[in-house]
Amino acid sequence: MSLLLVTAVLAAFAAFCAHKQRPKPGATWLTLLLAGVAWWAAFYAVELPVAPLAARRPFMKLQWLGSLTIPVFWVLFALEYTGRDQWVSRRTAASLLVVPTIVAGFVFTFEHHDLLYQSVDLVPAGDLYAVEHVFGPVFYLGIGYSYLLTLVGSAVFVALLVGRSPTHRQQSLALLVAIVAPWVSNLVYVFDVRLPVNVDPTPVAFLVTGIASYLALQQLELFEAVPVPDRIARDFVVDGMYDPVVVVDNRDRIVDMNPAAESVVGFSIETALGRDATDTVPGFPAGTGDGETVTVSPEGRVRHFDVRVSAIEDTHDRRLGQVVTMRDVTKREHDEQRLNVLNRVLRHNLRNEMQVVSGCAEELEGRLDDETDISLARTIHESAREVASLGDTAREIEDMLDSPENAPTVDLRPVLDQLLDRAGSSYPGAVFTLQWNPSSAIYCRRPIKPVLQHLLTAAASTGAPANPQVQVFVHADSEDHVSITVADDGPPISAAERAVLETGTETPLDHASGLDLWLVVWGTRAMGGSLDFESHRETGNAVTVHVPVVESVPRDEHPADVDS
Repeated sequence: MSLLLVTAVLAAFAAFCAHKQRPKPGATWLTLLLAGVAWWAAFYAVELPVAPLAARRPFMKLQWLGSLTIPVFWVLFALEYTGRDQWVSRRTAASLLVVPTIVAGFVFTFEHHDLLYQSVDLVPAGDLYAVEHVFGPVFYLGIGYSYLLTLVGSAVFVALLVGRSPTHRQQSLALLVAIVAPWVSNLVYVFDVRLPVNVDPTPVAFLVTGIASYLALQQLELFEAVPVPDRIARDFVVDGMYDPVVVVDNRDRIVDMNPAAESVVGFSIETALGRDATDTVPGFPAGTGDGETVTVSPEGRVRHFDVRVSAIEDTHDRRLGQVVTMRDVTKREHDEQRLNVLNRVLRHNLRNEMQVVSGCAEELEGRLDDETDISLARTIHESAREVASLGDTAREIEDMLDSPENAPTVDLRPVLDQLLDRAGSSYPGAVFTLQWNPSSAIYCRRPIKPVLQHLLTAAASTGAPANPQVQVFVHADSEDHVSITVADDGPPISAAERAVLETGTETPLDHASGLDLWLVVWGTRAMGGSLDFESHRETGNAVTVHVPVVESVPRDEHPADVDS
């Protein structure tokens, strides 16, 4: 009897803990389930010492309220907790309670018929009195229905035992132990297995239910890591995706797809199932690659897709089918078309026209006598050359970024020597200094050459001071990375321009002054590197390029310091 009271108290406390978790999925139903356990154990504890059968009947009847409703609450808890809440409603709960209500009607009148108990006898068991029953058909209806609901709810959690989440496996195991232990005990009682003490062991076994439920709530964070996201992932992610997804079996027949695929395949989900995917799904079975796309025109609207076909395999690497994912790249295609047109205009048409303007301005400058007119013609000539150079830089950027990753690498030291020679010829007033620290020949990807060329040009063409000092430092950070710093003593790069280049975005108010520094940024990124900017009014600018080393070969023919 005392053990039953402990069970009732522990179950009631676990119900209180579950109640505090509302409105999390399943919390209400678990609260009611544990309250039913406490109810059953408490009234059985009160019943056992009562001798007159007439005095026991109210407690016997009240216990049935717990035994009939616990399986119902178990099923509702299992469905809602695992994300199947579309099956949980007032109508569902009412439907599940129909059979328990009918059985309850026979329970509360069992002394007037033999449909529940054909006979009821009291048997002394020490200070307690056990009851021996001969069960009637209504009893088996009620107990069979309870077993059925228990199995349904348990099957839901058994599925989680083989899931990927260890947390959900532990939670499911604890909950299964909590519900299976009392019902195994009940089977022992119903099938009249002889026990040392002839009492119903079911309420006593609910002690296991209380302990397991408490551990699940407090130690396994039952309502902090619910498996609902796993259950609704397909509905939320796949069905809600903007990109079409189609699942195909080994016969290349469509077995499932999301709503976004309907307009692409030209059929609704219901009518598409079973159709040959080869004739229905664009891009199947080969998919697309190497910049290719599939073009479809659903409802007269042109759309472009990158199609990826992936195999579906089981744990034994047996192919079960394929999933076709169609990524909508219509906007990307349109953007590329616009950029191609703009690049062509900038690189070809605008550059050619600016050369004409520059030539005319230069010719006009030679014919004029007035100094003011000559100055204006010279300004036109120089501005036209600047605009034309933008086209050259744009072409250089495009060629640099279109370089394949397997393009030939370049030896950094000869490249630097060549660039410094050219810079010295182009800017005779500037002084260039190279400090080479690596003991090996350094090979980098090809974009390093235009990146360094534009950094040297920017450092030498600041216009102040008249004879700029440009220093280049090369340092091997490790076997895999090298740093090249180009420092000058010119005016500092503005903070706004540095911020634009570091963040990679422009606004109408914050933007870079041209394409040269963008070439440096994009070229460095293309090599998988990074940039550091330092500007000081007293010392000038220092731009450091950190890039991966493709290859490093020992070499000793270069001195440590070279002046170019």
